[in-house]
Amino acid sequence: MIYLDYAAHAPADPAVLERFCDMERRFPANPNSVHAAGKAAREEMARVTEQIAALTGASPAEVIFTSGATEANNLAIKGIAQASRHIGKHIISTPLEHSSVSGSLTALQERGWEIDLLSIGRDGTVDPEEVRELLRPDTVLVAICAVDSELGTIQPVNEIAALLADHPNCRLH
Repeated sequence: MIYLDYAAHAPADPAVLERFCDMERRFPANPNSVHAAGKAAREEMARVTEQIAALTGASPAEVIFTSGATEANNLAIKGIAQASRHIGKHIISTPLEHSSVSGSLTALQERGWEIDLLSIGRDGTVDPEEVRELLRPDTVLVAICAVDSELGTIQPVNEIAALLADHPNCRLH
């Protein structure tokens, strides 16, 4: 079988699976447990968190582990919106977003955020110029999927990111 749906789910790299299995064998306990195995798992989590922070230029307190993409999208979108509510309540997105994104946006809209959805061209992409036109001083977030999992469309994320350089209070997700 030839698998071509990498936009929806990419098979794990064998080296990643091997490392995962190794870590599961070495640190099987809950890192919140008080016993020795839990303490060892907690220490390894702290070491890995420090490593991730160093690689990304973040502080260890800024590294957040989630159970998956849905939880991560929820946390990012709602977190950015809440943290930026003193700046504004305007968000730009697309009608093509995953339900974890569109659901978060709907929840925010129900609580007073204004959501503008971009038009989709015949080729499935958005026009960065429309993003520019919709950007306002109170825009706090632009949420656009880099690659659509159903259509395989690649959005012009780099061009959109460049537009946001002039909007320091707006985040790209």
